[in-house]
Amino acid sequence: MGAATVTPAKLPSLIDIIVIVAVAWGFHMTFYGFNDVTDYHLDRLLGRKDDHPLVRGDISRRTALIIAAAHTASVFIIEALSGTTLQLMLLLAVACGGVIIYDVFSKRNSFPPLTDAIEGIGFVALALYGALKVGAPSPLSYILAITFGIFINFITGIILGIADVEGDLKGNALTTPIWFGVRPMENSGLPFIPRSFTIFGLLQIFALVFINCFPIVRNEFGYSPMLLTLIMSVVALLFIAIFRHTIPFLIFGPVWQKKPQESELDVIAAYSVLILIVSYFFYLATSWLILLVVCVVTPLAISKLIK
Repeated sequence: MGAATVTPAKLPSLIDIIVIVAVAWGFHMTFYGFNDVTDYHLDRLLGRKDDHPLVRGDISRRTALIIAAAHTASVFIIEALSGTTLQLMLLLAVACGGVIIYDVFSKRNSFPPLTDAIEGIGFVALALYGALKVGAPSPLSYILAITFGIFINFITGIILGIADVEGDLKGNALTTPIWFGVRPMENSGLPFIPRSFTIFGLLQIFALVFINCFPIVRNEFGYSPMLLTLIMSVVALLFIAIFRHTIPFLIFGPVWQKKPQESELDVIAAYSVLILIVSYFFYLATSWLILLVVCVVTPLAISKLIK
């Protein structure tokens, strides 16, 4: 979507679209491939990801590592063959390097919030790559990239970290929630959430609210006052919905406290996509909207069918 912030009125060339999609796919496989290889023993121990070929035993760990590394190499090969610049290659190096560092060290270092941040920087770099590939990044390009970085940090470092806390402790993994002191409680399906972690999670939510609302308040889109007011109202309602959905995961004690499940990611992602749709719907050309819907829906549909 970073490319859309640079050429909102029309699609870039077909070659650029193909290259960006192929690079994004290679990045995706790098992120999840190295994660599966690194967490192999933990996933087998806890019975997680039983639908993944590596955990099922359909392929060896060495084969999975080769596949992941091949996709990483393909990112740079495809970009080089398409015609590139040093800046574009550096962004891809930061993107792939960031998620690989996260995959390998996120549960094996003494300060996991740092590797969470490095992961977020990787996603920021990928979004900026898409923008720079088709032109000069605009302020919206940087805002959107930072949004992606904070969002992935919140999902993996906060929500998934709480969901997996019991298993991660059994596997001697050190994640951000565990580092803050989140622990499962005996005779309860709910974890203990220390106040410091609650504040940390709320700060990330407020950061997401700020970074999403910033371009709307500044009207980087050039909307009319009436349309801008309408969009701000809808986005505010969506953020209230996100807040109501996520706050039970972050506060310990109330009767409405909940432990997040992996399915919660779909709900949070749906709200986040809706916010982007509402914000950018009248800014982007119809061709862009169709392409983005296809790029979002297609992999999700395939993953559901495979499962």
